[in-house]
Amino acid sequence: MKIINGVCKGIDKVNDLLGKIFSVLVLAILAVILCEVILRRLFNSPQIWTQDLTVMLFASYTILICAYGFQKKAFVAVDVVFVMLPKIAQYVLHIVTYLCFLCPFVFWIVPKSFNFFLRAYSTNEQTYSVWAAPTWPVKLCFFIGMFLLAVQTVSEILKQVIGLVEVIRERKGKEAM
Repeated sequence: MKIINGVCKGIDKVNDLLGKIFSVLVLAILAVILCEVILRRLFNSPQIWTQDLTVMLFASYTILICAYGFQKKAFVAVDVVFVMLPKIAQYVLHIVTYLCFLCPFVFWIVPKSFNFFLRAYSTNEQTYSVWAAPTWPVKLCFFIGMFLLAVQTVSEILKQVIGLVEVIRERKGKEAM
């Protein structure tokens, strides 16, 4: 159990650090938008690259912080019925839903996203705008974000299993008394 706890803490620590690092992309998005506003409004000189770059940075930001958001429980959840369930049922429900819904999606999309990136990189794929920016950096971010989400999914499942085992041990300890 200590090894599993250590693995979970290691995964969480890495995703916590990377989530904080990736969150800095918001400042890059802000800088690009500010640049566009200043160039357009003050100098009457709109740029062709700012819209594409804003979209690319925001897409990268969104996908790269998915694992961090999952770890911090930042996604919307409707827990009206869930919180009324006993603790053991909550752990079981988390494990079942993660294994039935999240794992198949994440572990299917990780290799697909890598192929998506490789194709864009090897063919020098570009956006359809006049700027014609390369698309592979965003597609690489998609792969990295999905990989980190897959690893965080493993951590979350292990944490639920640990919680379930602890609840079962507690019940057995109370019954033995």
